[in-house]
Amino acid sequence: MAKSVNVLKRHLFSGVLLLNLVVAGMITFAVLQSREAYRNRTEIATQNLAKVLDANISGVFSKIDVALLAVCDEYERELKTGGVAPKELNGFIVRQHKRLPELVALRATDPSGMALYGPEVTPATTKSLAHRDYFSSQRDNPALGLVISKPLVGGISGKWMVVLSRRVNFPDGSFAGLVYAGITLDYLSQSFATVNVGKQGLLALVAADRTLLARYPKLNRPPGAPEVKITSPQFQALLAAGRDSATYSAKSSIDGRDRIYSFRKVSLSQPLYVFVALATSDYLANWYKEVYHGAFFMLIFLTITIALAMIFSRQWDRSKKAEQALKALEDERLKMEKLESLGVLAGGIAHDFNNILTAILGNISFAKLQMAPEHGSQPLLEAAEKAALRAGDLAKQLLTFARGGAPVREVTSVAPLVDEAVSLTLSGSNVKGIVDIPHGLSAVQADAGQMCQAFSNIIINAAQAMPEGGVLNIAARELFLDAGNPVKLPPGPYVRIDFRDHGAGIPEDSLKKIFDPFFSTKPKGRGLGLASAYSIVTRHGGSLSVDSRVGEGSTFTIHLPSLGRAFLPQEPEATVSRREVLAPLSILVMDDEDVIRQLAEGMLQHLGHQVRTCADGAEAVSLYRRALQDGTPFSLVLADLTIPGGMGGRDAAQQILALDPQARLVVMSGYSNDPVMASFREYGFVEALCKPFGVEALAALLESLGGPDAGRAKP
Repeated sequence: MAKSVNVLKRHLFSGVLLLNLVVAGMITFAVLQSREAYRNRTEIATQNLAKVLDANISGVFSKIDVALLAVCDEYERELKTGGVAPKELNGFIVRQHKRLPELVALRATDPSGMALYGPEVTPATTKSLAHRDYFSSQRDNPALGLVISKPLVGGISGKWMVVLSRRVNFPDGSFAGLVYAGITLDYLSQSFATVNVGKQGLLALVAADRTLLARYPKLNRPPGAPEVKITSPQFQALLAAGRDSATYSAKSSIDGRDRIYSFRKVSLSQPLYVFVALATSDYLANWYKEVYHGAFFMLIFLTITIALAMIFSRQWDRSKKAEQALKALEDERLKMEKLESLGVLAGGIAHDFNNILTAILGNISFAKLQMAPEHGSQPLLEAAEKAALRAGDLAKQLLTFARGGAPVREVTSVAPLVDEAVSLTLSGSNVKGIVDIPHGLSAVQADAGQMCQAFSNIIINAAQAMPEGGVLNIAARELFLDAGNPVKLPPGPYVRIDFRDHGAGIPEDSLKKIFDPFFSTKPKGRGLGLASAYSIVTRHGGSLSVDSRVGEGSTFTIHLPSLGRAFLPQEPEATVSRREVLAPLSILVMDDEDVIRQLAEGMLQHLGHQVRTCADGAEAVSLYRRALQDGTPFSLVLADLTIPGGMGGRDAAQQILALDPQARLVVMSGYSNDPVMASFREYGFVEALCKPFGVEALAALLESLGGPDAGRAKP
């Protein structure tokens, strides 16, 4: 049972673990899917922003190019008229510049590169542009069109900028100079600032040779710093493949951050590329929150499921314990039902059996008196008498199960009872009994005969468990049992007696039935010894339990309620000498068995007494009334307690005492469903005589009661 429960528990916790793994897998899958969704949305966002920047940069540069074309046309027109009118050309350039306030410069040069025309052009501010790459390339190649320079520091403004330029030709097509416009990188960067790319995102404008033209957030570079190149292998590979736009993930060569990049070629004659990059830490910020929430949910779910599993397991354990306790109670109930059934059986046969034994034992003892001591039949009669006594002992053992076998309790100590049981049971055996009972052990209230029998039965069982001999340890101690104790007894002081043998032990499957009537593990066992011991101890308000392990022996433990004080033996009372010859008594014998009446009459007459007999209580009351009226009341009435179909001794005694309160009555029985035999004085009897009995027991009873007037009131 315990093994199956452990298997179920393992299955329970395995199921909880599997459930948590499934939930964790689902959460992990959902989180990974969410991450992929965030990435896809970010890629789309960067692509859309790249389109917007493409349109924005194209518009800005296209407006500047329109202004450059207008100035070129005006410059060439004036050259065709025979010469440039500086005032008119300057005025035209100023007007164009005012339309484009973002420009830091809009000027025109002569063939040597000197800026001669434009706003604020004076000899002091005029510097040659002949050393600039864009100037030499325009001068040497008439077909270039619009040229955008690399980032440079303006000679006049001192700011980082890019220069857009177009060639001016003489009427014969030769190089007449440049028209150029400068726009600062700060302006381009600030125009990017209107686009939200998060805390760590960036926007950039890159030339075809991968030179960084503008960036947001801007890079603070001192004048004279080298140009910045984009070194991304992915970007280089995509350019080499001829891609005009693409999206990829990479770590920035400038700040080392992971980003998703989308680039797009700007729609201009000279290739430029706009970049939009969103940092992984930005676009996954909400995803990290989802991961946190998912982990928190998983932790809560794991905690709840484990807690529920533990609660369920504890409840399961409690229910199993309750079930086991209920089963133990059910087993105990079944055991008590068996004992009760046996009690009913014992009660049913006890009356007839003991009557028969009384007749047998009485006649044998009576026959012995009729023969000379040296007669040859004496040994035979003694053997028959012993057999009848053994049968009587068996009947008494059986009667311990009966309802009427209530113990006749008296204050005593377990020490002499244990000593007597050990002496009688282990005498002549190969088992040694070691008794450890402290002096001054608390007294108990017990039927000495029944308790000695219970001890003897346990000792016999221990001796049979050690057929090769051994040691039986018997120890008694005092203890106080609290409420809810393991032996399920009321709280209070108890005496505990342990009988420990070193035999083969009792198999586990037999332990539950060890106290059942007629159950025995021994081939010749009757199965009544331990069952009767259990019944006796239980009737005394105690408990009998066993702890046994195969190969290690068994320990039988008895708990008996104690009085909490030491036992004080009393001096033996003086008894009437058996040699005293009693005066003849007038005795009335009432019994439903004719053989018992005849036997009692014969034995009493042999003892010298006058005897009348009757079969039931009504006749006994009638005979006693008549004798009382005649002034010759009976000295003694022997009344059988149980009369099937008639008035028994209890009711007859009440009626006789009502007639004569000084009447002396003795109750006879071998069994009774009433507690009369245990408490006979409470019912008006002066003594109890147990069946079977012989002439010696009858004579001893009469001697103990004294003469014919003993106990009667004096007139």
